[in-house]
Amino acid sequence: MKEENSPKNRAMSLIRTISSTAIRAGNEALKRKLNKNIEETDSFMSEAALRLVKGLDELKGAAMKVGQLLSMVDDNILPPGWKDALGKLQSQATSKNWSFIEPILLKEFGNLDGFSHIEKTAVHAASIGQVHKATLKDGTDVAIKVQYPDLEKSVKSDLQNMKKIVKIANLMPNMANYDQIFEAVEMLFIQELDFKREKNYYDIYREKFKLNNQIIVPKTFDEYSTKNVLTTEWIEAISLQEWLNKYSKIMHTDPEFIKKRDNLGNILLELVFTEIFHFKHIQSDPNPANFLVTDNGELVLLDFGATQELSDELIENYSKLTLSAVQKNQIELIKTAKKMGFLNRHDSPEAKESFIKMMNIAIEPFIGENYSWKDCHQLKRTNMESIHFMRHTKFRAPTPEIIFINRRLGGNLLIMESLGATVFAKDILYRILDKKEI
Repeated sequence: MKEENSPKNRAMSLIRTISSTAIRAGNEALKRKLNKNIEETDSFMSEAALRLVKGLDELKGAAMKVGQLLSMVDDNILPPGWKDALGKLQSQATSKNWSFIEPILLKEFGNLDGFSHIEKTAVHAASIGQVHKATLKDGTDVAIKVQYPDLEKSVKSDLQNMKKIVKIANLMPNMANYDQIFEAVEMLFIQELDFKREKNYYDIYREKFKLNNQIIVPKTFDEYSTKNVLTTEWIEAISLQEWLNKYSKIMHTDPEFIKKRDNLGNILLELVFTEIFHFKHIQSDPNPANFLVTDNGELVLLDFGATQELSDELIENYSKLTLSAVQKNQIELIKTAKKMGFLNRHDSPEAKESFIKMMNIAIEPFIGENYSWKDCHQLKRTNMESIHFMRHTKFRAPTPEIIFINRRLGGNLLIMESLGATVFAKDILYRILDKKEI
């Protein structure tokens, strides 16, 4: 098992993936150049991207994590057909067989006598591990998150090889700041591999939300949790993505589900602003699979491996940036943007104008009273303007702290648009800013 997952073998697998992906990507680029009038349909998926997805799904680890992050990049940056193909890494990751997982559990616990039953088929798989439903001897249903072995040893080589793929396949042709981006990914990935750290954040969030009757954070079990295995209580619910798929046809027409939809939107928006401005932490992985929805409409929070602590300075600056944008105070907006590194004194007037336009789109929900995310295309408009902004600033990389917070905010916006919720967003924002702890 260890030999199979060694850095050397992983590197060889990635090299094979790089070669076949590059050949396919080159062929696709040539076809697009020769056939400029050909229009790809919405369902078009790049063969090169699908080959990359297959290779990354088999490898797991940091390589797959980069693929997942790439799936969140705007369509205007990625080549045609890549975004949907890479999205399979978020929603359709394959799990390892029980014969691979059982030895890991035995190594961590010595025996499995504390469990009366463990389901051998995983209920969920991701880049660093998979989850199995189990029952303790006392009858308590639990979720066991098991980490794949030896991932930490291969992080640097995985990321170096993924950087080559990004460059060779010309996935992000204008990005000059690969090194800073990949350094941020490496830091995030190493943190996610520490399940003791994640368990601590489960416990912190559970304590923070213990009086909130609309948010559930599962209890953790000390005796069945280690650096490589995390056991939490099993909450009977479905993933937010599954909820969206299941009720997509009636959540905009049925009065009962319109109410549930809007309540979920309200919870999600209040959650993200409470995290930033009150808890001073952010769960920076916005995957809809990290949220469950109960039959009663409660939101269950999962997966705290990507949780980041935010500095007081960042929180203060984000507060000023948001309020100056809402209040149309462009002088304060530009001043704060320079403090945060979005702009600098060498940037052109066009860069400043583009940043103001981008912020005006971002704060639309907080201007009036009820705001509907249904068919608002806010994310698409923000991304389109952000491309202009990045070109004006020569694709300068923000700090890792800002990368994490923007990743969370962007993911939250994507979920809000998928819900199409109508929420009094301005009230939520001002209410939380009034009680922020700085």
